[in-house]
Amino acid sequence: MVKVVVKKKMPISVIGNCSDKTVSGLRPDRKSAGGCVPQRGFSLLELIVVIAMMATLTGVILPRLNIGGERNQIRNETVRLGELMRRASEEAIFKTRELGIRFTDGDYQFLHLDGDGRTGKWVAYDDKVFRKREWPDNFEIEIEVAGVRIELEDAEAFKIDDKTRPHVMFLSNGELMPDFRVLLDTGLLEDRWQVASGVEQPIIVGIAETL
Repeated sequence: MVKVVVKKKMPISVIGNCSDKTVSGLRPDRKSAGGCVPQRGFSLLELIVVIAMMATLTGVILPRLNIGGERNQIRNETVRLGELMRRASEEAIFKTRELGIRFTDGDYQFLHLDGDGRTGKWVAYDDKVFRKREWPDNFEIEIEVAGVRIELEDAEAFKIDDKTRPHVMFLSNGELMPDFRVLLDTGLLEDRWQVASGVEQPIIVGIAETL
């Protein structure tokens, strides 16, 4: 009877010949005479250098990303305000009613004249499109009416009453009065954006320095 002997294969170590020389912390290396060299990690100095480089890159990249976001934000807010004011002017003509807009340091809202010009009162315009809208917290707002800078009221303290008047009026005869300019800024951008009354166009929107 033939007896079959099966030889077990010895497991091959991932570190090659170093398994025969069981030495802790060694790894194979073809260039070394013994085939093994000591393993080493990052030194404290190397870690400090890497952390310093990451901090520098973060300080350079993040502000640029933030500025890009603020540039888009201020452009979008300016364009929206301009479009709403244009729509308010059209609304006044089509619905034959007097509309206006009032600004505070934290928001703006559209008004309409309830009654005639002598005894009527300016009240909030109850319309979803022309609802009150808040300025972003990082915005700096400046309003000029008829060439005079207006001191904006505190948004939380402001309430519409019998003495409330809009800063800008959109009349049913198509007039927009008085001349105005709304400047928007974040403090981080070189340019300020504005919505203003114009000559060729009733309302113009763009970067203030180029208008």
